[in-house]
Amino acid sequence: MLLGAACAPLTGTASAQAATVTVSPGTADPDYATVVELRGSGFQSVQGGHGGVYVLFGWVSDAGGGWRPSQGGSAGSTYKYVQDSEARDNNGFQRYLAFPGSDTGGSANGVVAADGTWQARLVIPGARFPAVDRSGNTTQVDCTQVRCGVITIGAHGVVNPANETFTPVDFAVPGQDAAPPPASPQPPPATTTTAPKPEPAVTTEATDARAGDDVEVTGTGFAPGENVAVTLHSDPAELPPVRAGENGGFTYTATIPDDVAEGTHRLVFTGEQSTVETSVELTVLAAATSSAAPPTSRAEPAVRAQGDGEKGDALFVALLVGGAVLLVVAAVAVVVRLRRRTGEIEGN
Repeated sequence: MLLGAACAPLTGTASAQAATVTVSPGTADPDYATVVELRGSGFQSVQGGHGGVYVLFGWVSDAGGGWRPSQGGSAGSTYKYVQDSEARDNNGFQRYLAFPGSDTGGSANGVVAADGTWQARLVIPGARFPAVDRSGNTTQVDCTQVRCGVITIGAHGVVNPANETFTPVDFAVPGQDAAPPPASPQPPPATTTTAPKPEPAVTTEATDARAGDDVEVTGTGFAPGENVAVTLHSDPAELPPVRAGENGGFTYTATIPDDVAEGTHRLVFTGEQSTVETSVELTVLAAATSSAAPPTSRAEPAVRAQGDGEKGDALFVALLVGGAVLLVVAAVAVVVRLRRRTGEIEGN
């Protein structure tokens, strides 16, 4: 830690050129440490002089100069900086540049050349850091809210207004430029919603049927215009497909195959495009048994009826023929008898 106020001003010849510091890169990462290369020029260099220049990173209350120790400013009040040890191999948050031939040159990180130039490497820990003043009070500095930069002041308590500078440093995420404000309010991004998958359903008023029967099924919830495959399970039997209408529904007549075994089966409907599937349960009954007699048995009464008629006709004919024969016999007998009587009369 270094002294924030001067014990006595340094006497000597100031450079004819005002002290300036260049920082490369001039923009630091707000969240991570950034190593910057510094080059100073126009600084006062005192051969064999005590002290030198402290190079710090921090905040100043008045970039115009009111923060300076030579103007009565003090650490923790008019300027705050990242704390580090004064050792040569510290964390790099603070650098010490000695004058040529100084008695403190052994702990220095560089030298202010006779022409007032110097070079150093400084570590900026990020945009936020705690600062402690001589009284031990700690405050948080946020360089995204206040102006921060590289500070140079006289070292080892020696006030040197010629070597007091402040060089601002900006903060930004590497590779990203701050986005300009929009010219007009932008509409919120459109949200893309995925249409829910249809929930298919099929219904039928029939709960059972026989092989060869037609069963009417109503379907809903399929993709509009898609083909719907129809399968009869348990032993899969492919039935003709049906096409869903614009509303995703259909009416379908399923013909139960003749060879389907009796028992519980399912009519399964599967959308070709939507891949949704649903089914309806159906009980297949045994084939109906006819109560009529076999054809040969049914024909027998007719055959018998036909036989009885033929027998009646034959009997009638026989009776007629018999009657005619009897009449003929009777007539012959009468004729014969008459002839006999006639013969007897003539003989007498």
